[in-house]
Amino acid sequence: MKIRNLQEATAALQIYVPLIALTGTNTTLERIIPLMTALGNPEKRLRVVHIAGTSGKTSTAYYMAALLQAAGQKVGLTVSPHIDSVTERVQINGRPIADEVFCAELELFLGVVETLIEPPSYFELLYAFAIWEFGRQQVDYAVVETGLGGLHDATNVITNPNKFCIITDIGYDHMHILGTTLPKIALQKIGIVHAGNDVLTYPQSDDVMAVFEDWIRRQPAKLYTASSPKIVGAMMPQYQQRNWQLAYQAFKKIALRDGLSMLPKSALDASKLLQIPGRMEIIAIGSATVVMDGAHNQQKMEAFVASFRAKFPSVRPTILLSLKAGKEYALVVPLLATITDQIIVTGFGGSQDTPVHSMDTAELAKACLRAGVTVVLEITDHATAIKQLVAQSKICVVTGSFYLLSQLRAEGYLS
Repeated sequence: MKIRNLQEATAALQIYVPLIALTGTNTTLERIIPLMTALGNPEKRLRVVHIAGTSGKTSTAYYMAALLQAAGQKVGLTVSPHIDSVTERVQINGRPIADEVFCAELELFLGVVETLIEPPSYFELLYAFAIWEFGRQQVDYAVVETGLGGLHDATNVITNPNKFCIITDIGYDHMHILGTTLPKIALQKIGIVHAGNDVLTYPQSDDVMAVFEDWIRRQPAKLYTASSPKIVGAMMPQYQQRNWQLAYQAFKKIALRDGLSMLPKSALDASKLLQIPGRMEIIAIGSATVVMDGAHNQQKMEAFVASFRAKFPSVRPTILLSLKAGKEYALVVPLLATITDQIIVTGFGGSQDTPVHSMDTAELAKACLRAGVTVVLEITDHATAIKQLVAQSKICVVTGSFYLLSQLRAEGYLS
């Protein structure tokens, strides 16, 4: 198959999107192992930083990659979902690979995929493509974010003893797959750790730490507990200060292990300025300031609301909100009600790793009213919703889903 541009690449990838959303029975390593074998197991030749957790793993991955790059290393980074372009899934030294390189390499890669008896899923394919490309580009480190969970996630095909693991904050999300208690969820996350690995995490609840410690003992591996986060950059959102600090403490351990230079203050300060897509990202639309954040569960929304309050202490913004179907909206909406009097409810649809669609807008609107929001508008047309949003207040928020942000970006409303 000839792939001449990103539009053709997107079409070629679309056939690998599963027809149904993920369940606990179709998250497995059974497809990724033969694919990596067919590729010559490039993952075995990489130094990998593997990141799992409920909240903060994408941001921690971005900061980790930036710190390693500042130390003079060539760094690959793969994250999901993507916000602006599918090329975000294959980044080298802080930039997605060029469109023409992505297309040419994907064409070669799909030639291998097409020889497999059972095709991989969209996520598995793009993850394997990133690892394969990192090998071809001879990166010094690959920073890898899990897709979902960890133990049965495709990224867990990497079992190298020199893998460094980071576990971010554990909370409730994807419970229909990962389990309904924090210990069950924690087991899925810590499952990325294999024999010989080092792993760093912030202190978690006692029941979560017990799961971590038991898993580490059985590998065996080595568990480090990060020191409590402190203010590291006044301009950084509060929750990003926590993520940066975790990445920095991991970097110091890797640097000592691998003989890398410690970074001067100027390099550390520069890494704190990194704008991560869809995380307290601020743009202007006309005279309005729009804050975009993909927070979509209770833990993430608590962090966003606290960070928004810290940056805009006296502002009650108009909010454009949509949540993916199945999310615990009853836990999310009341948090937003503490900072706003007006919410515009909208929807989204499409597919990346799986088919995705928003929850019913009427149901979400009712939840906003029950939470005490004074004015709730239901506007499904995105052009009208954005126009109404920026007309209502000088500082606005778009939140609830990375898929919402991605669709609005693709439509040109949040450029």
